[in-house]
Amino acid sequence: MLQRRVLVLYLQKALKPTPAIKELEILEIERKVMEWRTENNGVDCGVFTMRHMETYKGEKTPWVTGFVKENEVNNRQNSQLHLLRHRYLSKIILSEHNVHREKVIKLANAFDKRPDKEKYMKDLEKIIPDRLRAFIGKD
Repeated sequence: MLQRRVLVLYLQKALKPTPAIKELEILEIERKVMEWRTENNGVDCGVFTMRHMETYKGEKTPWVTGFVKENEVNNRQNSQLHLLRHRYLSKIILSEHNVHREKVIKLANAFDKRPDKEKYMKDLEKIIPDRLRAFIGKD
């Protein structure tokens, strides 16, 4: 697997070679079974990745992310993803390390003053699913 090889090469260069790095080369990769795995969501992989990095500790005990199954009643997973997307986006935008922070804040303030912002936001609710369908080719 190419990704594993690249990781091993990086670790060997960045650190001194160790038995653990050698072992990483030959270990069998185990794909974790996740109850919240999606079949119809092709756009939120970044949100899932961020949440996985926050919550996965490598233990054998059940992995608790807080996600519900994709098609659970009232589509709660979408609400969870929406909340996390806002949380992560806010942290990224407002980070002192973000070189575009001031520009984005000015644009957000200008958008907030638009008289048509509510209509624009409602249009996004239609545009985003249409773009997703076009991207993954599903109805």
